[in-house]
Amino acid sequence: MTRRRRPLRPQRIALYAILSILVVILVGPFLWLVLSSFKTGSQIFTPNLSLLPLDSHGNIQFRVDNYVYAFDYLHVGVLFGNTLIVATTATVLNLFFNSLAGYAFARIRFKGREFLFRATLTSLMVPGTVMLVPNLIIITKLGIYDTLAALIVPFAMSVYNIFLMRQTFLRFPRELEEAAYIDGAGPFRVFWSIAMPLARPTLVVLGIMTFMWNYNNFLWPLVVIQSPENDTLAKGLGALVSASASNAELYPVMLAGAVIVAVPLIVIFLVFQRFIVRGIGAGAVKG
Repeated sequence: MTRRRRPLRPQRIALYAILSILVVILVGPFLWLVLSSFKTGSQIFTPNLSLLPLDSHGNIQFRVDNYVYAFDYLHVGVLFGNTLIVATTATVLNLFFNSLAGYAFARIRFKGREFLFRATLTSLMVPGTVMLVPNLIIITKLGIYDTLAALIVPFAMSVYNIFLMRQTFLRFPRELEEAAYIDGAGPFRVFWSIAMPLARPTLVVLGIMTFMWNYNNFLWPLVVIQSPENDTLAKGLGALVSASASNAELYPVMLAGAVIVAVPLIVIFLVFQRFIVRGIGAGAVKG
């Protein structure tokens, strides 16, 4: 016997309709970005709205030259290498130091711990732009202005990540640590061999978020980087956006550059999607 399909309830139909609208709102602009990157400037700014790149005869025509020009304009090889070095190094340092700080605040008892933790959280109230000048002075005094190190050092720590790592370590049972101490392990050995593997889901989520933030960072490289050979993809794309503002024919090249910059992040998300869901789910269950 074939099972009869249950009719959709009005609530479920409304849910599907809302989700479909949200998908269109979220995915629609990116779809327009990708398709418009294959158009000419006149096709983009024509009064007749068309999602597909159509020529004067109404035939679909994809202009790959926009991507060739964008690759040359952005110097993708150099800028992508710089961005990868900065984002990867800053992410590794960020996770290591923030995990150490979070573990200390969560598991090690010392005088003034709560005061220091609350003082650390208070810095979250300070807007990031306010710290531009102090960070710039520090970078200049350290002698690393206009170097890739200037893009890494200020972001080796994150108060938000410290807070999340502390909350993660607080969930772990103390019996594991006590057993390790009885076996002769020191505090760092317990942190590295027991706490860090257990915190892997949170580390994966924070690692991806930190990498994406450093990958997309535009304002700080604009302030501290002067040499073109030390530029990042975000700064190079910003220069292309400025150039397209005065030249309509560069507009599709700018859109192609935006697609080029976005593709690595999309690949990273697709590869690590299950880890992100698992990390968020683990946090929800343990909370």
